[in-house]
Amino acid sequence: MASAATDGIRQSSLCPKFLHTNSTSHTWPFSAVAELIDNAYDPDVNAKQIWIDKTVFKQEICLTFTDNGNGMTLDKLHKMLSFGFSDKVAVHGHVPVGLYGNGFKSGSMRLGRDAIVFTKNDSGMHIGMLSQTFLEKINAEHVIVPIISFDKQKQLVRTSDCDANLRAILTYSLLQTQSELLAELDAIKGKKGTRIIIWNLRRDKRGCTEFDFVVDKYDIRIPEEIDGSSKKGYKKQDRIDQVAPDSDYSLRAYCSILYLKPRMQIVIRGEKVQTQLVSKSLALIEKDVYRPKFLAPKTVKITFGYNCRNKEHYGIMMYHKNRLIKAYVRVGCQLKANNMGVGVVGIIECNFLKPTHNKQDFDYTNDYRLTLTALGDKLNDYWHEMKLKKHTLAGVDLPVEDVEKKPDQNWVQCDNCLKWRKLPDAVGKLPSKWYCHMNADPQFRDCSVPEEPEDDDEITHSTYEKTHKRRKSELLQQVSNKPTILSTPLGKEMQAALSHVQANYRPGSLPHAATLETVGQPGSQADRRKRSGALELSITPVKKPHVTISETIELPDGDDDEDAAADFDVIIIEEDSTPKPNDNSLPPSSTGPGLKTGVVVASTQTERGVMNIKTEADSNGYANFHDSQKVPNNNDYSYCNGTPAQNEHIHVNNQSSVPAVDYEKDFYRRHCEVLSVKVKHLEDQLAVALGQQVKKETSQACIQTDTVSAPTQDKSSKLLLSQYEQALKEVHRLKVLCKTLQTIKTEPGASQVNEAEVNSSSEVDEMAIQLDGVFRQLDACCGERDQYKSEVEKLKQQKLQTDSENDRLKTEVEQLRTETQNVASTSTSRDESTKLRTLRINVAQLLTMLMPDLNLEQMDYEVDVIDDILQQVLEQAEKQVNGNE
Repeated sequence: MASAATDGIRQSSLCPKFLHTNSTSHTWPFSAVAELIDNAYDPDVNAKQIWIDKTVFKQEICLTFTDNGNGMTLDKLHKMLSFGFSDKVAVHGHVPVGLYGNGFKSGSMRLGRDAIVFTKNDSGMHIGMLSQTFLEKINAEHVIVPIISFDKQKQLVRTSDCDANLRAILTYSLLQTQSELLAELDAIKGKKGTRIIIWNLRRDKRGCTEFDFVVDKYDIRIPEEIDGSSKKGYKKQDRIDQVAPDSDYSLRAYCSILYLKPRMQIVIRGEKVQTQLVSKSLALIEKDVYRPKFLAPKTVKITFGYNCRNKEHYGIMMYHKNRLIKAYVRVGCQLKANNMGVGVVGIIECNFLKPTHNKQDFDYTNDYRLTLTALGDKLNDYWHEMKLKKHTLAGVDLPVEDVEKKPDQNWVQCDNCLKWRKLPDAVGKLPSKWYCHMNADPQFRDCSVPEEPEDDDEITHSTYEKTHKRRKSELLQQVSNKPTILSTPLGKEMQAALSHVQANYRPGSLPHAATLETVGQPGSQADRRKRSGALELSITPVKKPHVTISETIELPDGDDDEDAAADFDVIIIEEDSTPKPNDNSLPPSSTGPGLKTGVVVASTQTERGVMNIKTEADSNGYANFHDSQKVPNNNDYSYCNGTPAQNEHIHVNNQSSVPAVDYEKDFYRRHCEVLSVKVKHLEDQLAVALGQQVKKETSQACIQTDTVSAPTQDKSSKLLLSQYEQALKEVHRLKVLCKTLQTIKTEPGASQVNEAEVNSSSEVDEMAIQLDGVFRQLDACCGERDQYKSEVEKLKQQKLQTDSENDRLKTEVEQLRTETQNVASTSTSRDESTKLRTLRINVAQLLTMLMPDLNLEQMDYEVDVIDDILQQVLEQAEKQVNGNE
């Protein structure tokens, strides 16, 4: 515990182990790098450039971060090496990213165990060190940071503790002398700036650093993960099932999208990062507006578009105060296992949300969840709208995400003033360094001119019409306006008939009418024919029995739920009966010969046509198995049909489908059970007083039309006994029918039908298997295509690198050739001067023979003295020759 106290209250201490604990918030190493970049970007530093590089110092791999910002004073440097001090404010609209005063400590200690900071400004030059190794070696109980200062003449500023601080830095850092410290200060270009050196970089179990500096000499990458004998590309933890974008493992790619609108150049290992104006680098750009209630009346702009570089990299780019927090977050239809939303990128600046302390996520609050839901809905709208527009284009067969696209706009950043300029659409390849004076637009050719305002900076509504929503609402309106008949009220005549039946019903009598119920009759004639094929009737006049039967059959409904919901109907088919007594209430024209062989259908939907049921006789004569039966009809059905009923008979065709036989067998079985119950009721009636009423149990799933013959209360016991015997006979007959139907079901005709159904189902299964195989092959081909595309992209990058390397080598060759020529010319001149000197020496020796007084020791052979003497001697000799002549 700290011994220092304030008014008797102890101060809290900070253990050195907290440096490591604090760094663990960065599970992804690039988030630690981003913290150091943010410190240079923030308005208090306001750096224009930052250089990130890897260097080796005394056989130790180091990371260096150098910026040309405002630098720091001694007090500010001490606060940066401390925890929680943050007084950053916005300057001219430049909002700081830093919030907690913890970025440098967490970021630097995540990358390595030790860091040293060099900074200089108008106040002087200062050096501070934050080192876990230093704290461990001295067994420190608290975090201490040695700091020293130099004046502008590079002299150490003397204080009471300067010697101890200097000794700690020289002893436990890589820099062992004061001159080496000053050399690092000189590495900061200009009068202001900051340089950070981090060493003892984090390593894995194999002793390798967590960064790959070899694959690309102009990049810092996260190496591929090794899983057994095979290698996998690196993926972040939250992107296991996605194609990892380059920004996950390439610092250069990550820095290119780190800021929504970059205001600072980032140079990695000597090459400038081509930063992107992310919201302008998309194709088919549209904008939408998010209106959260917790921000009312403010709105949030959302930009949607298609990724022009790689369609597999899609999702929402979520920024906070111009800084990227989450990249490629999939929402809405992109979460489904299909191609919906593929290639669509959304961009939103969520200044209303609170990022986590490592700036890689947002606090999982209700506002954040509502935002993701709204983003999903709006992304769905955009994708459906683009798909709808694509279908309106002629001659386009590919999906929208597969069509080759270019950004809607071209923007470039000036290397001098760092302003963004809009370029015309037909612009070619830009040079590595671009300046405002290169702009084709004369209005923006000067660096002093402000930036061109972006399109739709302030929008209040969506920039595109959501046609698919309008069509969907119109379709729903049409469906809601369409009349749907769930049940048709009974007419007055039908209600009178049913009330008449119920009023005259007595338990001693049995119902007369045979009814056939169908629920959900199909609305089309094709469906009616399909239904009628299950049970076929043949009209044959038969004798009338003394016992009447109430038959209820539920036909199967093979249609879907929509057809069933749209068409709900009850159809009653009357069987053969003896001619009913004349009804004075009906005209004679209602009975005619044309109706004697027809099937009369009573339906609650009178607008539908009559269902005609055809018959074909069976070869085994089964159709006549109950010819001797007599089925009476009830007079009250005339109220439903409006015509007297005619004699009808049911003929079952063995060539009909097996389900029809099953339904008929079930019908007779149920009928047999009903009659058994009624027999038991009759036995009870014989044992008790006459006229006792017995309640009848009816099924909830069907509607039975029951009619009675209006018996009197004083029935004789003889009549009841007769009805009882007839009921026993009917039960016996129905049992015989059930047995016969069971026999028919097991006959070859039914087996053939079953075999045909099995064969057809097996063929369908085979086709389904083949179709599944085709889809699998298609998926495999798509995967191979994407793999080939990625390989082609890699080859293109390698080609570009090779071309640049080739250009560099050509430049070096030209330089070497020029140097060789210079050396050759220099050596030639030297040889000539040597020969000339030798010649002058020889001439001087010859001249001594003619002029003995000539002193050669003081003679300078580099000048033309000997030449002049020789010239004079030759002239005298020539004069002498001429005189002698």
